[in-house]
Amino acid sequence: MFDMNKVARNIKEARTKMNMTQMNLADEMGVSYQAVSNWERGNSMPDISKLPELCKILNISFEELVGEKTAETEIAEKLMQEEEAEVTLEEMAKVGHLVKPEQIEDKVNETIEKKGAIPFSTLVGLAPFMDRETLDKLAEELADVDMRKLCSIAPFLAKETLDKIVDKLIKTENLDGKNVISVAPFMAKSTVQKIAEYLISHGQANHLIAIAPFMGKDMFPSSIKNIDLGAGNVRVSVQSTGSKSTNAEAVDLDDLDEDEVAQLAFRALEQGEDVEEYLDYMDEDDVAELARRALKAGKDIAIFLDYMDEDDVKDLLLQVTRK
Repeated sequence: MFDMNKVARNIKEARTKMNMTQMNLADEMGVSYQAVSNWERGNSMPDISKLPELCKILNISFEELVGEKTAETEIAEKLMQEEEAEVTLEEMAKVGHLVKPEQIEDKVNETIEKKGAIPFSTLVGLAPFMDRETLDKLAEELADVDMRKLCSIAPFLAKETLDKIVDKLIKTENLDGKNVISVAPFMAKSTVQKIAEYLISHGQANHLIAIAPFMGKDMFPSSIKNIDLGAGNVRVSVQSTGSKSTNAEAVDLDDLDEDEVAQLAFRALEQGEDVEEYLDYMDEDDVAELARRALKAGKDIAIFLDYMDEDDVKDLLLQVTRK
């Protein structure tokens, strides 16, 4: 991998030696002033197609630009000098941040035509630099993908693609709950719900605590009453509440600050009234305290989860498992 800071210093030094401003260099390169500024701050690199022009304008060699010769710089130089350079996908992945997605896609298609498939390890290396549509298609076609492997590419896939892969894993009963937490943040809540149902029905409910923050209010299907979380049977009931709180009807919550709304919510809970309408107006910490009181009173806690941070949700569910 290139040392971005070293390249940034070399660009700046060569530019100043040529008595050019960043704007001058931007005009010569046909890019924005912000692009040159980002190069010199080490925030980004020019793509490979522009490196020859940059070296020519600054009157330096490619090796002087990158500072040292490495396997990665040799690959980049080859791609820079030859449009149809003979490089493998594995080599291209090493300099992917410099290569245009279209060039990677062409190489992917060429490799598939010649070899029929791309190793998963290669796909992982290319994922950050690929066009999402191409990556989604390749990921869906993988025959041996599992949840552990999916962790490596999940951030770069569309939610719809993740949903399809999860459906496949569920149908083949090849879903391991140990790695779900690494994938859950990138999935739709409905997909995490499917995983939760699978884990419950396949004796892996101990993994539910980790993914609970990503499930939403309808955390468990209403048909499921007892869930074994490794500390005995726990009853989690998800019900829709019907009655409106008389406290909420008496005031306009928009006119109150968070502390005032919290006090109303605590009072409503003590009186056995519905508190859901208060949650949009409350601070996360107050919602967590309200949820703890609701749990202590034996009430449904599912409505609170969307309004709490991940740590508070985990703490709350740990309390559920100990009840």
